[in-house]
Amino acid sequence: MDRDSDPLVLSLIGAQNTIADLRAKLREAEETLDAIRYGEVDAVLVKQSGSSKIFTLVNADRPYRFLIEQMKEGALTLSDEGIILYGNRRLSEILDTPLEKIVGSNIKRYFSTDELARLESLLATKGSEPLRAEFLAQRPDGSTIPIFISLNDIVCEESAPRLIGGVITDLSQQQEMEARFNQAQKMEAVGQLTGGLAHDFNNLLQVICGNLSLIKMKPDDLASVKKWADNGLKAANRGAKLTSQLLAFSRSQQIDLQPVNATALITGMSDLLLRTLGTDIDIKYDLHEAGISVLADKTQLELALLNLAINARDSMPCGGQLRIATQLRNISDDPELLPDQYLDISITDTGSGMPDSVRSRAFDPFFTTKNVGEGTGLGLAQVYAIARQAGGTARIRSAPGTGTTVTLLLRQSSIPAIAEKEGDEEGILDLIKAAAKVLVIDDDDDVRSHLVECLTLLGYDVSEAADGFVGLEMMGACLPDVLLIDFSMPRINGAEVVKRARENGFNMPVIFASGHSNTEALNDAVGFKANVLLKPFSVQTLAQSMSDALARY
Repeated sequence: MDRDSDPLVLSLIGAQNTIADLRAKLREAEETLDAIRYGEVDAVLVKQSGSSKIFTLVNADRPYRFLIEQMKEGALTLSDEGIILYGNRRLSEILDTPLEKIVGSNIKRYFSTDELARLESLLATKGSEPLRAEFLAQRPDGSTIPIFISLNDIVCEESAPRLIGGVITDLSQQQEMEARFNQAQKMEAVGQLTGGLAHDFNNLLQVICGNLSLIKMKPDDLASVKKWADNGLKAANRGAKLTSQLLAFSRSQQIDLQPVNATALITGMSDLLLRTLGTDIDIKYDLHEAGISVLADKTQLELALLNLAINARDSMPCGGQLRIATQLRNISDDPELLPDQYLDISITDTGSGMPDSVRSRAFDPFFTTKNVGEGTGLGLAQVYAIARQAGGTARIRSAPGTGTTVTLLLRQSSIPAIAEKEGDEEGILDLIKAAAKVLVIDDDDDVRSHLVECLTLLGYDVSEAADGFVGLEMMGACLPDVLLIDFSMPRINGAEVVKRARENGFNMPVIFASGHSNTEALNDAVGFKANVLLKPFSVQTLAQSMSDALARY
């Protein structure tokens, strides 16, 4: 036949593979490897008859075994009793054991006694769905490594023994990456925090230093000196409240929950709110007439309300209205609160409001929409912490253009609040116990000098020591009636000084004048209910604490 005249090919002898066939086989191989990789199977399909699938061990087929050796996870095959029949090189790395020692051993040897019960339960469970759990695997040197193990029965012929396929993932690298990520987030938060604190404290220091400079320039102008001193004290008190904000947020400061008259507290803050918010903000009050008592820390509650008022002011840069209202609510089916009577304290502004993306994160620590240096991101987080510590909660309602309402829900106290007495600075001397001796121990020279001057002014016989060991040596000579001591000091802390003093037979009352934030840790260290004055404190507070300490002995 002439090829040119009739080019039709009638037949071809040999093998034929189309591109579609090759792609199908490649896709099937990829699906099988994915199944092996993620623990769905630990074997390779070699024959299929109808709906019955017959598998063989992964190490029976060299091409697949090569690919499994490249996996980032450890692959293994187990017998029904937990004997390891196959393992890849990654498994050897995870368990830090040569592969020849792993194959033939029981998987149980790599788990501690505490973990064995969970592992045996996992091995004994049969089913078509993979079984997954996190464990601490134990290496030969006694160290442990966090792992995630996925097990699944391998489908075999009916007469074949049960086989279990598994994939083990090393979680230590994942946890290390998470730790690094969390550390990076913390460093970013610390940057925001320090910037905001520096801004706030610089403002306070400006007021304090400025007024002290004026006093130094005109010490004889008594009327002006009193005014300047008052201004400096107010700024110092705001600084103390800012520190309290940090301590309350960290939950390391001991919370003093007492019955508090909410109406009286809010009314008593009216002058402070007026000065803080300015004349552009119209403040309205709608308070429960009965003056409901709630269980709260008075200082922390005042701080929470002040923070909310300042946030409201910032959302109304052109002025607006702030409404503070209280009402009693009976709550019985709230998922966050125990059934009880609660006082609803709401602070509502007419400001710009919040979009959902901001409102949902408003209580998150360090979250702020303000520029760097203009806020710490702790205000609302601290408000929420204060409410939760008191057994209540805080909630936000807001939308763009409609203003914001922050609600504090605080449990009503069955015990009425005790009316507070006004401070009488002129009557401080009435608190003094005549001829009482005081030993002051503090490593900070300036603080110690200030305490000595205050106590001397109050009429006490004062001795001082700059070190705990020196103070212990002085006790035998000065025989103090009261010990006023710092907690955090080098070489020996205040708690240890007190313990040694007790062992030496000195049983005088002790007052800790400390800036240490964790008063619970202080109590644990001392071993008894410590009488603590948290710095900074006023002369009147010091006098009252001294009087109370002496009265108990």
